[in-house]
Amino acid sequence: MTGRPGPPRASLAEQAYTELERRLVTLELHPGQFLQEKNLTETLGLGRTPVREAVQRLTETGLLKIYPRKGILVQPVQAESLGQVLETRRVLERLLVVKAAERADEPQRARLEKLAGALDSASDAVSEAVSDAAHLQAVTFFELDHQLDRLLAGACRNVFLVRSLAPLHAHCRRLWFLFRADVDMGDAARLHAHLARSVSVEDKTGAIRALNGIISVLEGLHARLEARS
Repeated sequence: MTGRPGPPRASLAEQAYTELERRLVTLELHPGQFLQEKNLTETLGLGRTPVREAVQRLTETGLLKIYPRKGILVQPVQAESLGQVLETRRVLERLLVVKAAERADEPQRARLEKLAGALDSASDAVSEAVSDAAHLQAVTFFELDHQLDRLLAGACRNVFLVRSLAPLHAHCRRLWFLFRADVDMGDAARLHAHLARSVSVEDKTGAIRALNGIISVLEGLHARLEARS
């Protein structure tokens, strides 16, 4: 009797990509650190081919850089490139939230409203947490933020827009995490909740206002990064 086949290679590559991106964004893999493909396959518990595909995709987003015979560099967080990321994201994401508000179906609107509630709860939890607990609540916020990106991506019904924004979101999440100790994460969660709720009720003006607030916070973090340089 033949056992059930395993998941297709594309699925494994997506798993590798998702986990590697998470470790990069949360700085578990440090900027400037060199990685080895062999070690990545062992720590991820996946084969060489899906890990190699994930590394290639993350290289294309600018989070990794491959050096033949030396290893894989975790790219530093650079003020100049992040400035370009933010000016591009401000324009593209405005279009995304407007189209998501227009095109979301009823199940998507219900999920956005539910997520807004979860973000409100995260806002309260972050505001009350301290030390290690604050770190854990920040991680929860980033997971909810990622869920919001996925919901908006599905609702906007524009695959080209989604593909353009995905790497920009990854760079911005890494910037959030780098300065998480200096940011009012509760306020950040509230802004994201406002965005989710506005899209859910087709309030395009409210969605743009919430997005502008989110980008303004990121621009403040970018200014801090420039001051460090």
